[in-house]
Amino acid sequence: QLQKSKEREEQLEEMIQAYEKLCVEKADLESELGEMRALVETHLSRIRSLEQQLRQRDGNTFPGLGTPLPGQEVPFLTLHPNPSLTHVLERAGGWQSRGLEAELEAARQENQRAQHREEHLKAECERLQAELKHLQDTREQEQSERDMAWVKKVGDDQ
Repeated sequence: QLQKSKEREEQLEEMIQAYEKLCVEKADLESELGEMRALVETHLSRIRSLEQQLRQRDGNTFPGLGTPLPGQEVPFLTLHPNPSLTHVLERAGGWQSRGLEAELEAARQENQRAQHREEHLKAECERLQAELKHLQDTREQEQSERDMAWVKKVGDDQ
């Protein structure tokens, strides 16, 4: 009986160590999940900014020349169009647009990877929580069995 008690005590100690390890892993995963969420927010903000720039660019061939407000002077280039200059400006706008679109696509892909990683971390966290619950239930059950055995032993001794 003493041997069984020692074995159970060792098992309990192993379960406690596993439980502590799971708690540390869970905390690490939650921290990493928080970092990933912050990264996703950063990327979403960058994507919104790039989309805004693209919308502005789609409204204007040359982003530096906005629509003049009432009472402002109209830019010289719109008053005196020059076919060769217009072609150069359109080409520059196309280069800038391709650069913005490439940057937007890269940010979207980065966001997708971050979301996939977040989903993976959430699943891992849920798995660890289920394992932790199982260990806690087992620990409680063994503690209850030990308590009952101790009460029986004390009763027998008396």
